[in-house]
Amino acid sequence: MIYVVLGMHKSGTTLVSEMLHHSGIDMLEADGAAGGYDEGNTWERESTKAVNHGILGSAGAHSLRTTRRGYRPPDPECLGRIREVVAELSARHGDWGFKDPRTCLTYDLWAGELPEHRLVVVYRRPEECFAHYRSAARGNVSRSLDVLVRCLPAWCEHNAAIIAAVERAAAPAIVVHYSRLMDGDAEFRRLERFVGRPLADRRLDMMHRSRVVPGADYRIAALLHALAGGASPERLASRLDSLRD
Repeated sequence: MIYVVLGMHKSGTTLVSEMLHHSGIDMLEADGAAGGYDEGNTWERESTKAVNHGILGSAGAHSLRTTRRGYRPPDPECLGRIREVVAELSARHGDWGFKDPRTCLTYDLWAGELPEHRLVVVYRRPEECFAHYRSAARGNVSRSLDVLVRCLPAWCEHNAAIIAAVERAAAPAIVVHYSRLMDGDAEFRRLERFVGRPLADRRLDMMHRSRVVPGADYRIAALLHALAGGASPERLASRLDSLRD
């Protein structure tokens, strides 16, 4: 079976990809399996990520600056590369998958070329993603301002695309709430049942960062987002909650 992990950056997709990989579902090239998140290992397969960069024109761009604005309309070369990657991985592995937050924005192209597969969606509340980005940008004024302006639009774009993918996809899907996954076993067991195998538990409490009550900086970001006519993060979060239930 093929598993496609969808989720906004800093939403827990790395942990889920790592758990799947250590449970016998190949999620990345063997030489990329060393080190943890803090050492830069985000458990992303380079071949599928390269395809996404090509589709979005996002190579070298910060994650908050990756949008569908640079979306490359499907052409024979692009679709051929997807088919090539899928055929190569399917020939090499019985169960495999890939994780790359950019796939939220490109899944429609992948879905048309993938054989039978399943979607594993991971989501996190917008204020937690915002706090994670703010923490990573601490001490960098320009990056902090970038987070203030771009985080909520990016969160909304990625998660709106996820909702559309789940609602339209023929593929079976599970929607996992990251905080619930980290705070108890019920979400972990749901994921085990979905994949149909025991999962290696790679959770560490230190990985549940940015558990926050929204502060002034988040409220400013939300106001800027609303003034720009952005979608409501709360409404999107509620829709994800309903898809999970």
